[in-house]
Amino acid sequence: MNKLFKLYRKNVIYRLIKMKNCLTIVGLFSLTILVVVSCSKSEDETNVNDFSGFYKIQSISSSLPIDLNNDGFKTNDYLQEVKSNYTSYNGEIINYGYDNELAHNFAEARPLPYQSNNAKILDLRFPVQRIDSIFQGNNNFVKMNMEYEKLITGFIYKLTTNNIEIESDPFNHFEYYNINNFEINRLSKEVFEINFDFHVYDFSDNEWTETRLKAKYIKITEE
Repeated sequence: MNKLFKLYRKNVIYRLIKMKNCLTIVGLFSLTILVVVSCSKSEDETNVNDFSGFYKIQSISSSLPIDLNNDGFKTNDYLQEVKSNYTSYNGEIINYGYDNELAHNFAEARPLPYQSNNAKILDLRFPVQRIDSIFQGNNNFVKMNMEYEKLITGFIYKLTTNNIEIESDPFNHFEYYNINNFEINRLSKEVFEINFDFHVYDFSDNEWTETRLKAKYIKITEE
């Protein structure tokens, strides 16, 4: 009987030791999962897209003095030319009403918080002339700016260390709008800048001119 009791006690001790080892393994496994999840969370936080949002055009400059509004004066301030009244070929003063402070003129960097599509798309909404030829009779035409339309772009971008790159142009907007030598740089978390060669119609010279444009965009903060 005593021998049987000793055998039973030995079996119980063995089971307790085995259970303790199992609990230790489970605990280590749980700790490993916790560490992995924590690391993944940290990496996700590091990869948060802090570029997405709306951006207002703060300034646009031209490498060459140009006359976009047909007032007879050339300037390097492209944005001011666009915002100023336009003088038509017949002397009519037209206010096309471009305003970089209005929301529908803001650049958009997706994805936005309310969008389910996580694609990184940049729409610059850059203002440009829409030039048409007006018939004057006897095979005579004059150029007129009909409005300032926006370059609606669908550039796919990617974030790099402290900067941004255009990864692809799936809708061929560079070719469609004849945008050449395009560059983009992130100056800070709130500001980015674009540079590109573009043709504009200079009314003082009555001809198309290629100039290099530089535009600075500043992020709109949510109130």
